[in-house]
Amino acid sequence: MRCLIDGDILAYELGYGAEFTDEDSIDVILPAETVLDNVDQRIREIEEECWADEASVVYLTVSSWLVQEMEKTHFITPEPNFREALAITKPYKGTRKPDKPFHFYNIMQHLYYNYNSVVSDGCEADDEMAIEQTASEPLTTVICSRDKDLRMVKGMAFGWQCGKQPQFGPVEVDELGSIRLVVHPTYKEIKGEGLSFFYSQLLTGDAVDNIPGLPKCGPVKAMKILGELTTKEEMFSAVVEAYKEKMGEGWRDYLLEQGRLLWMITERDKEGNLIHWKIPDGT
Repeated sequence: MRCLIDGDILAYELGYGAEFTDEDSIDVILPAETVLDNVDQRIREIEEECWADEASVVYLTVSSWLVQEMEKTHFITPEPNFREALAITKPYKGTRKPDKPFHFYNIMQHLYYNYNSVVSDGCEADDEMAIEQTASEPLTTVICSRDKDLRMVKGMAFGWQCGKQPQFGPVEVDELGSIRLVVHPTYKEIKGEGLSFFYSQLLTGDAVDNIPGLPKCGPVKAMKILGELTTKEEMFSAVVEAYKEKMGEGWRDYLLEQGRLLWMITERDKEGNLIHWKIPDGT
């Protein structure tokens, strides 16, 4: 088994984990050596949980800093994430704060130079992981990330425990997957895997990435639309009908925007271009 590891998540999680206030109310930042040791330890733990018997690959989303490193080391200039130009209704990840942990770039540099690393080209690390898993022999790779969006990708998936977030897998995700409504004290959310989760996000959107989805369609309504359906054809037809009813004549363009923002790219063509999600012919 070969682990496909989300380096972006590691940089934020272990970077912020190195910053805390001690018992004397003094702000503390752990030294870089300690933080990088923690990164190596976390990767070893992931590999152990996922029965790794091949060298892991760490995936990093392209940034201005990584462009400079790629130009120096590989004489390649990666393209920016396509979603930034695609988002029309709302800026992609427009609500994200620009702040990063103190050791963010130390961790990124460590991952880039000390591991078998892949920098995204024209997309995000998530997409590159999905592309690699889709192209590999079944059940020979496992996507390792705490990002819920990657659980729509067919194949093995793993998410390590962090704080109150429990461990997920390792488990095989099939094409259709499933969805379920989770009720918290102050909010509700849909959790799921496979195409079922993708279709649910077409309705609810993704607030974390500032993707609106279908206006005024929350988790409860989305479950009413999709919850009893058992095939991908039925689910997508239900999504289309909801979009037609809400968006009128402009439903197709709006659905295409939302789908391409939400979908994890799983293929490139023979020339290496990303193959984007599209509305099936005849819809």
